[in-house]
Amino acid sequence: MRLARFRAGDSVGFGVVLGDEVARLDHRVPSFADLLTEPVTPRPDDPRLPVADLVWLPPIGDQPEVVCVGFNYAAHAAESTRGPAEQARPTLFARFGDSFVGAGTPVVRPAAEDSLDWEGEAALVVGRPGRRIPAAAAWSHVAGVTCVAENSVRDWQLHSTQATAGKNWHRSGAVGPWLTTADEVGEGPLRVTTRLNGAVVQDDTTDRLTFSFAELVAYVSTFTPLRPGDLIATGTPAGIGLRREPPRFLRPGDELEVEVSGVGVLRHGVVDEVAEVAAPAGVGA
Repeated sequence: MRLARFRAGDSVGFGVVLGDEVARLDHRVPSFADLLTEPVTPRPDDPRLPVADLVWLPPIGDQPEVVCVGFNYAAHAAESTRGPAEQARPTLFARFGDSFVGAGTPVVRPAAEDSLDWEGEAALVVGRPGRRIPAAAAWSHVAGVTCVAENSVRDWQLHSTQATAGKNWHRSGAVGPWLTTADEVGEGPLRVTTRLNGAVVQDDTTDRLTFSFAELVAYVSTFTPLRPGDLIATGTPAGIGLRREPPRFLRPGDELEVEVSGVGVLRHGVVDEVAEVAAPAGVGA
């Protein structure tokens, strides 16, 4: 089952993707979080909306905790010059929910910055709440898997040893277009492939993660309660633009695809930010 959030005209809704249509369920399910906790089978009388008429929104909670995992593929850790000793525990950082757009909406390259880099990933969307979840029970707390373009503004990421500044530019990443429920997608391995303008730039499988899906859920839930709609992005494969010779970053007009096998394909373009110019002192006073 594919669960999605969307905008239809002036309204925001959620439902189940059925081929070229979405069965809208927000008229009888209280919230998207409730749908994640207990997916609902569409009924014949549920409204059907053409996918072509919808704008996808990230299939996560309204105020999600977003935890991202760095250097979780050995090849990416190696290209980033991270040694094995640095991988005794997962490397984590947080993202703000508004740093993401939905599938089909262009991400924004910040004004006066040219180091927006791609990072395709598989991500877990939490379905059942929990704290200190054992690894053996982790999958029962996962609603499903989605695709993430966990893009980074590298110059800002490298301002310090903390990644926050480079990872949270407004509308710089994307999630979606939907999540595929855990019972359908299975625990893997899943193939994660990133294509830039049709050319493959990243390709790996989740059985090569240093820390598995279950280990990540257990580790993250130890220090913070997980709630329906929270997101854990599980790491990006080798092949980022920063490590190419010469480096290649995202530019306006580029088209990026992140495909996770059994889940779907997330597509987005790139546009430049229209910088807001502050009014001169006294203007508008």
